[in-house]
Amino acid sequence: MCSQRNVKLTVQQIAELCYNKFRDLPKTGKPTNSQWTVLAGIVQYDGRAQTSKVVALATGTKCIGRSKLCKNGFILNDSHAEVLARRGFLRYLYHELLKAVTRKQQDQCDAVFSWDPGLDCFVLNQNVHFHFLSTQTPCGDACIVEETEADESLPKRPRLCLYETEEDASETGLTLLSSNAAIYTGAKLINKDKMLLDDLLQTPSALRIKPGRGERTLSMSCSDKLSRWNVLGVQGALLDMLIDKPIYFSSLNFTCPDARLDCLKRAIYQRWQGRNFEHSHYQPQVPLIRVDESLPFEYAQRADWQPSPSGIIWSDLSESPRPHEIVVNGKRQGVTKKKLQSPQAACAVSKYKLLESFLDLLHCSIELRKKLQLQLPDLDRLTYAKCKSMAGDYQLACQQLKSDYFQQWTSKPEDLLEFTIHSARTSCNVSL
Repeated sequence: MCSQRNVKLTVQQIAELCYNKFRDLPKTGKPTNSQWTVLAGIVQYDGRAQTSKVVALATGTKCIGRSKLCKNGFILNDSHAEVLARRGFLRYLYHELLKAVTRKQQDQCDAVFSWDPGLDCFVLNQNVHFHFLSTQTPCGDACIVEETEADESLPKRPRLCLYETEEDASETGLTLLSSNAAIYTGAKLINKDKMLLDDLLQTPSALRIKPGRGERTLSMSCSDKLSRWNVLGVQGALLDMLIDKPIYFSSLNFTCPDARLDCLKRAIYQRWQGRNFEHSHYQPQVPLIRVDESLPFEYAQRADWQPSPSGIIWSDLSESPRPHEIVVNGKRQGVTKKKLQSPQAACAVSKYKLLESFLDLLHCSIELRKKLQLQLPDLDRLTYAKCKSMAGDYQLACQQLKSDYFQQWTSKPEDLLEFTIHSARTSCNVSL
């Protein structure tokens, strides 16, 4: 495993940047009185300029069930804050890559990305590092304290209550019994052999899916997703084809009193130590993980509050008229019922919109089209699935990762990825 250090920002500095950015956002979409939410953010640090800024921020606690998955890529499957912040980060990266395509040579010294003709791809500025923050312990394995470590002074939760409070978890994957009670995860064990009667057993190191309102989801827990990003990078398959190396978080920071450093380390990387994963391009990381409970978020979860029904997604986009959006049930807030199945319902970080951003880059860059052996007329025919499959190294590493680490990682129906930008628009017009 590779160790990432050279961290110049404290947890307090990262938290203050994210909290201040959240306060600067419009009131719409934020929790009202007696509502709570989770905040996650990504901070960019420039070691050369000694400057830092928030580049992506999100709130959210929801996740949709499998019956609501969208074949056109309009609806967000997972609206937990950690996942939304990462998707907002992808939007920021696309924005920076588009700037790099059109940038003049003299402007490149402070750029996030620059084109390297020798490598035939974009290169991330070596002075730029990214730090992750969350105001709540990630759902799933990070919430679980092994029995030998459990604090006997905290009240134990009866097994029956796990079922009785399943919906009270509000799709967050966490259940808070009282202000002084132990935290348990509501994320469910993946019961593929159908032999497990209790899929809410608090078993350490196991893979889990997020809970839903009366219906199982296909979304993996935030602990599992953070662990995956810790190996493959946060950039995903599409961006992976365009840049020289994976993008990893230099540090992961948590500002919640229930977070346990040992449990976070186990969930993100220690549970896989000792297993082989040999790849020259993708390397399991040992990131700096920090907990500071002295920095409470003003809308942190409380037992006597209800979860906010909406989420917020913000990305650092210069000159953009819509740097932030509000999401409800996986869709952009304010869309009329008639347009719920149209591109107007799609958030800027949905599969549909991120595919659009990817294709926009290819339209603007003949170098990228040459690299991927594509012609302009090919772009309109590319499905989302085809674009992901073109990232050959990434997909091979992903398959190896599933074989060596994540054997029970869920798979979504393949037809959910078979849309093109044109087909998604056309199908909406037909349905309307």
